[in-house]
Amino acid sequence: MELNTTPEVDEMPSSPIDASEPVNCDPTQPPTMLWNIKATDKSAIYDDLGVNDLEGIKAPPKSLRHPPQLRHHTTPTDNVTLTQQLGNPGDGPIPVLTTPSSSTRSDTDHIHNGTSCSCKRRLLDEINSTDSFACLADEILLHILKWLPLTKLSHCSRVCKRWYRLAFDELLWRRIDLSSKQFFAGILGNILQRGPVAVKLSRAKIEEPVFSLNYRHKAKKQCNKLRNGKQSITTKVQYLDLSACDVSTSTLQEIIKSCPPLRKLSLESCMVNVSVLTCVGQKAQELEELNLSMCEGVIDYGMMQLLVNTPNLTSLNLAWTSLNKQTLTTLTDNIPTNLEKLNLSGCGRNLEDNTVDQILHKCPKLRELDISDSPSVSEAIFSSLVNHGNIQYLALNRCYSLHYSYLE
Repeated sequence: MELNTTPEVDEMPSSPIDASEPVNCDPTQPPTMLWNIKATDKSAIYDDLGVNDLEGIKAPPKSLRHPPQLRHHTTPTDNVTLTQQLGNPGDGPIPVLTTPSSSTRSDTDHIHNGTSCSCKRRLLDEINSTDSFACLADEILLHILKWLPLTKLSHCSRVCKRWYRLAFDELLWRRIDLSSKQFFAGILGNILQRGPVAVKLSRAKIEEPVFSLNYRHKAKKQCNKLRNGKQSITTKVQYLDLSACDVSTSTLQEIIKSCPPLRKLSLESCMVNVSVLTCVGQKAQELEELNLSMCEGVIDYGMMQLLVNTPNLTSLNLAWTSLNKQTLTTLTDNIPTNLEKLNLSGCGRNLEDNTVDQILHKCPKLRELDISDSPSVSEAIFSSLVNHGNIQYLALNRCYSLHYSYLE
């Protein structure tokens, strides 16, 4: 009796494999088989899985892929309901909405602000419509604007009201260098009223009046007071350089009167008179340094009015001002006791030993003294210099009455 060792199995259904198709028997390649499923079997399988055959579904028309009512940027105020957009449930399958790629996107894909535009154009419009500077604080804008020259600041003031206010902020006009410039009537006064602290106007040409009566910026009542001399304009200038300026004495007085907090003033090579020196003494009482070298018109009365009203003066330069003996006597009688630097070079034979002795006696804080080009000064001043004890710098150039043996 023969035993059958093969297990009994149910009869296999007919395989859907088509044996006529070639089978890959190459050992170097993975085995592959081609499956040909009948349409009836395929439909049964899809029904069991609960899916539909994509090949049997026709693609929706192009007009349904991008309905106009969905391309419009809807807002909460639009009177379009969701049912109107998608349709009723019994109207058939909901059309599939797809987003076109950037390469196939046209200029009419979107309606933005009532007009057709592309995504790129809409993005650019949104960027251009946003003012980046409006998001910055005033302090940050001032830090940016301070790197611009004064001419560019004037151009920035024409952008808008905010930029006008920032461009003329006092922080941006603290130091001004306007050397070798020409100022017509009213121009310099407009600049000085912007709040600068240090102003350099060397070799500049200034026409009068310095401050114009502009009715656009001042009330009519205030302009009348300025015209009648009942009210003066004051600025914040503390350091002023007017060296070698082409300016009249009346214009000098107008500028100095507007600078009461003046601390350092240079009028080198300018034409001055008694009125200018008196104005400096009366209006700039906090003056600490004054440079009058090579000035013409320095006389005794003007010197007295200057020194009497400036007790805080620590530096005085009177080099080559052609001081006579009477003016030097007025200087020694009214010289400030806090003086630390004094330049009297170029006085010639008018400067004598007794004048130097009086200056050293009245100015115990004097540290620097220049009496060059004074041939009348002799070796007698050395005893006063030794007794003074605080002199750190002494200039005796071209003092021919001194013998070199006294300097050893």
